[in-house]
Amino acid sequence: MIEPLRSDLPLSEASSQLLLLLERHCAAFPPLREELASHRALTHALAKQQLRSAQALRAWRAAIARRWACEIAAQRLYDQAQHQFHHHYRNDPAYAQLIAPGHPGAASTAADLLHELRRIAAALELLTPRPPFAAELLADLHASATDLEAAIEHTRRCEAERRSLLSEERVAAKLFAQACERSHRLLSHYLGDQASDLPPA
Repeated sequence: MIEPLRSDLPLSEASSQLLLLLERHCAAFPPLREELASHRALTHALAKQQLRSAQALRAWRAAIARRWACEIAAQRLYDQAQHQFHHHYRNDPAYAQLIAPGHPGAASTAADLLHELRRIAAALELLTPRPPFAAELLADLHASATDLEAAIEHTRRCEAERRSLLSEERVAAKLFAQACERSHRLLSHYLGDQASDLPPA
């Protein structure tokens, strides 16, 4: 059974008119009943597909926002770590290369920033003796890297889902357009002189 469609789902005016005409004339022209059932099913399927695409888009945007928040927090922690290293070791050449930024300034991508967090965490674990702030900073670095990695992966999955559903929606819309053309032809055939009432194909 076809569930009733929500009135706020995007359906073209021409399609709605075709559906109304099919409903109006299917009693007088029984062959239109099958077309009406098909048109209703496709209308419902396209509306559901559009709803899924809209939900995927919202999820992707939320994932982007979450990743961005994680990036900002990670960049601040990274800058804090570099400041602590510089203040503690000054320009000691024995440590300069080990703790120097791999990307001068801000890392260019979220993946680069994640790599930098892990790199300086690994460097900090190798330092002997460790600076007094090492334990707290290591915990923060690992937590930030975990959050950022999860946000990157979640965004990747949401993007893949969004693209997949968008592709499916395009296919559904093409099939729906073809169905509208078929319905238009059938109505034109059965209505004859009354076909002027039809919306454009």
